[in-house]
Amino acid sequence: MWGVIKRVLALSGEMKPRIKLSFLWSFIESIFEAAPFAAMIILFDKINRGVPIDSMTVTICALILAVGVAGRVLFKYLVYRYQSAAGYSVIARERLAVGDRLRRVPMGFFNKNSLGEITTTLTTDLNFLEMYAMHILDKVANGFISTFVMSVFLFFFEWRMGIVFIAGLFAAMFAYRMMQKRMIQASSVQKQAQADMVSATLEYVQGISVIKAFKLGGERSKRVEDAFAKHSDAACEIEKSFIPLYSLYSICFKLAAGVIFFLAPALALGGAITPIKLLTAVIATFTIYAPVEIMGSLTLMVRLMEASLDRAEQVKDVPLIDEVSKDVKLERFDIDFEKVSFSYDGAQQVLRDLSFHIPQNTMTAVVGASGCGKTTVTRLIARFWDVKGGSVKVGGVDVREMTCDSLMQNISMVFQNVYLFNDTILNNIKFGNPQATLEQVMEAAKKARCDDFIQALPQGYDTMIGEGGSTLSGGERQRISIARAILKDAPIILLDEATASIDPENENLIQSAIHELVRDKTLVVIAHRLSSVRDADQVLVLEEGKLTQRGTHDELISMPGIYQNFWQIRQQARNWKVS
Repeated sequence: MWGVIKRVLALSGEMKPRIKLSFLWSFIESIFEAAPFAAMIILFDKINRGVPIDSMTVTICALILAVGVAGRVLFKYLVYRYQSAAGYSVIARERLAVGDRLRRVPMGFFNKNSLGEITTTLTTDLNFLEMYAMHILDKVANGFISTFVMSVFLFFFEWRMGIVFIAGLFAAMFAYRMMQKRMIQASSVQKQAQADMVSATLEYVQGISVIKAFKLGGERSKRVEDAFAKHSDAACEIEKSFIPLYSLYSICFKLAAGVIFFLAPALALGGAITPIKLLTAVIATFTIYAPVEIMGSLTLMVRLMEASLDRAEQVKDVPLIDEVSKDVKLERFDIDFEKVSFSYDGAQQVLRDLSFHIPQNTMTAVVGASGCGKTTVTRLIARFWDVKGGSVKVGGVDVREMTCDSLMQNISMVFQNVYLFNDTILNNIKFGNPQATLEQVMEAAKKARCDDFIQALPQGYDTMIGEGGSTLSGGERQRISIARAILKDAPIILLDEATASIDPENENLIQSAIHELVRDKTLVVIAHRLSSVRDADQVLVLEEGKLTQRGTHDELISMPGIYQNFWQIRQQARNWKVS
C-alpha cells in the first residue's frame, strides 16, 4: 500500500509538496469532525455532576458545533484545492509526457504493442489515475494516521479498550494481506482484458468496411463479443474474490467493536470508568474503526491504480530513439548510406550492406519489387528506426547523433497512405508550419493544386474534414498532404509512392503539385510507375535489400537487368486492353 503511495508521490514531481500538504488538511478536517463528540461530552459531564444545563452551556456547545462545521468546510476546501487540482495537473503533464515520448520511440514499439493497449494506457489508465489516485491516497494515508492516533487515544482513555482495539487491527491485517495478494493478480488480469476489449473494438470499427464487404459481421463481431465477455468475467472474478475477503476483514472490526461495546458497561459497573467514559466509549464503537475500514474497502481500487501505474510506466520506460542524441544544425543536405544493414525483427535482413550517395538538390528514385526495402530506405533517413549495421548520414552527420526534432525539421514526407486529422483543412495544412499565416497557407494550397476544391467547400479552409480526412477523396487528401509539405519548406523531400493509387486526372494535378514542392530540394522518391522517375538524376535499383543497379533512366533501360525488365513489363501493361 505504502509502495503505491510512494509511486504516486514520485509521479507528482513538483506537485508533491502540495499533495503532502493536502494530507495535513485532510487530517485536520477529520479532527474538526470530532466536534459533536466534544459537545456531547460537555453535556454528559454536566448531567453526570448534576449541574443544570444553562444558556452558557448551550452557547458553548453550539459554538463548538459551529466551529466544527466551519473547520470541516474550510479544510475540505483546502483538501480539494491542493489535492484534486494537483492530481489533474499531474496527469495532464503525464499525458503530454507520454505523448511526447511516443513521438520519439522507435517505430518498432508500435509493431510490438497493439493499438488497443496503447490507447488503453493513454485514456483509460491515465483517466483512472486522474479521477481516483489523489482521493484514494488521501483516504489511505489518513486511514493509517487516524488509526495510529485512535490507538494512542484509547490507551490513554482506557488501556483495556486499547488492547481490544489493537487486537482487532491485528486480526484484520491477516485478511488484509490476503486481499492484497489476491487483488494484485486479479487487477493485472482485469487491465489486460480491458486492453484486449479496446483493441478488438478498435479493429472492428476501423475495419468495418472490409467486414461488410466480405460478409464477416458475425465472425468478426464474435471476437468483439468474446473480448467483452472476457472483460466481464475478469471484473466479476475480482468482485467474487474481493467480497469474501473484505467481509472477513470487516467482521474482525465488528467483533472487536462489539467486545468494546460490552466491555465498557462491565468496567463502569465495576467502578473502573465513569458514566461519561461509558457513554463516550459506547458511542465511539460505532465509528472507531471507520477510517481503517474505508482503507480496506479501497484495496481493490489501489491495486487497479497500481496496475494502471505499471502500464503507464511501461510506456515511459521504452528507450527513446534519440536519448543520447543532440540538436544539430545542418549546413548541407546530401544523404549517404554506408554499408547499411537492417532488420525489423532481428532475424530477416531487409537491407544488406547497402551503400549509395545522394547529392544535395538532386532527385534520386528508388525502385524495385515489393519487399525489396524501398520504403525502409526512407524510414531510415527519417530515423523512424536505427540501422543495425553501417550508418545513414544527412549533411555528413550520422542521423543517430541528431535528435528526432533537429533531423525532422529538415525533412518533409509525403506518404502513399495520407493521414489527415479530424480538424479543419487550415489546421491540417498548418501542421507543416503551425506559425504560418492564412495567406501562406493559401499560397501553399495553390501550389499544391488544392485551393480550388477547398474554396468550393461550405466553410472553405475552416471546413472540418473528419477523422483521417474521410470526407475527402484520395486525390484531395494527397494534395492536402503536399500543401502541408510545401508549407514546411524543408530542404529534403521523401516521396513514398505518392501517385501509386491515384486516377490519371488527379495524377496530373499531383505531379504538378510535386514539381512545386521539390524545387531546389534534395528529393528521394519511391515509385512503381517508372515514367514518373524519367527525370531523376539517378535511379537506385534494389533487389532483396541490395543495390543491384545505379544510373539514369536512359542508362538503365539500355542495359540488361531488373530495371530494363520493369520497363518492358510497364510498356506491355500500358498496351493491355480487353478484346
